[in-house]
Amino acid sequence: MKPIQVFVCDDDPLFRELIVDYLSREPDLSISGSAANKHQLLKAVGEAPIDILLLDINLTGNNYDGLEIAYELQSKAPELKIIVLSSMDEEVVVTHAIAYGRVSNYITKEHYRDIPDAVRGIAAGKGNLHHSSAGTLMRRVSSSYEEELKRKLTTLQKEILRFLQQGKSSSEIAELLYYNEQSVNNELCKITKLIKGRFPYLEWLRIKKHNRQQLLEMTIQLRLLD
Repeated sequence: MKPIQVFVCDDDPLFRELIVDYLSREPDLSISGSAANKHQLLKAVGEAPIDILLLDINLTGNNYDGLEIAYELQSKAPELKIIVLSSMDEEVVVTHAIAYGRVSNYITKEHYRDIPDAVRGIAAGKGNLHHSSAGTLMRRVSSSYEEELKRKLTTLQKEILRFLQQGKSSSEIAELLYYNEQSVNNELCKITKLIKGRFPYLEWLRIKKHNRQQLLEMTIQLRLLD
């Protein structure tokens, strides 16, 4: 079987040498070259056979220029698969690398021994996000969805939900907010419709008449009032 061609781009000469030496011991992997900066890498992309690129996030200090290169390679070499190697695991960096840089995997450098299996998985079309970044990405995605849902709730709807949380009835909430009871019920229906759009598989949302207790429980579970 033809070996997988791997190219390493990292500005740290010791780490770059370590990775090249480590991967060279794998019989099914072949190092097609290495680079220390963007210029060397882009030159190699047009000349060397590369199946998988191992790319550091920071190639000149803390400038995230490795991430910029990942963006650029999307148009220059869209078929190139990229694995980010970085000592950084900040949520925004991991998320941007995967969402915008379209990298196939993100591995923190302390887990460099997992690179061979990651390379094989991606080459076989079975790449899975490495555990060193998967948790970070999931937290980011979860937070993003929560914030987006919160932004769709109006100030009035949040006030109604808080009063509902305090055990107030529609008539009591209407009196406290100087609204009529029907207006309060209409807002509760709008909140149910909003959540129904996000979670259509929830059985209780299929009921035409909204269930206040379940709506309140869902609101608390989703931390919409935090």
